[in-house]
Amino acid sequence: FPPTTPKEDIGMRDDIPQINSATWFHSYYDLVTSEEWPLEYKPVEVLQYPGETVFVPNGWPHIVLNLERTIAVTHNYASEYGPFERMWREVAQDEPEFAERWIEQLKTQRPDLYARTKINTMS
Repeated sequence: FPPTTPKEDIGMRDDIPQINSATWFHSYYDLVTSEEWPLEYKPVEVLQYPGETVFVPNGWPHIVLNLERTIAVTHNYASEYGPFERMWREVAQDEPEFAERWIEQLKTQRPDLYARTKINTMS
């Protein structure tokens, strides 16, 4: 979904546990693919075949439904491009020990990014 899609309208709020894919498709798919659903919030649908890679940009809510037994390899990465500050807040909240080590490295290796953390109390 485009990042401007209201998360509460697609069952992907940050303050509630994530629902499983089968439940999401049962509860929301017909709604978000209907003609009544706002065009600016229309989902991008992808049918991925073996050997293919799908890139989901930072901030794009998404859901995955495997159609058969599948091994998935996912990778999240930190980038200075995009919503770095939001990513930093999530890391600091979810992984405080890692965030503490990371911010120490940012101070010396990337002071420009260190300044963007706006959280200098961990040092």
